[in-house]
Amino acid sequence: MAELYCPCGHTHKLWGEFWWTEARYQWIFFDDVVTSETYAEQVEYCPACGQLLERKNLSKAVNSAS
Repeated sequence: MAELYCPCGHTHKLWGEFWWTEARYQWIFFDDVVTSETYAEQVEYCPACGQLLERKNLSKAVNSAS
């Protein structure tokens, strides 16, 4: 599982999992914003901007150590 963000700048948090589906591995994305209408649902488009989600275009969450 990976915490990811769309490059749209809305910082809508998603999580992605690499699943075996339809005889191949593919990334599956889920909405991870509790107040969102699609929270915890599988999504193909960014809930904030509507852009098609592709792993190569998403950024990982950055852990900040204090």
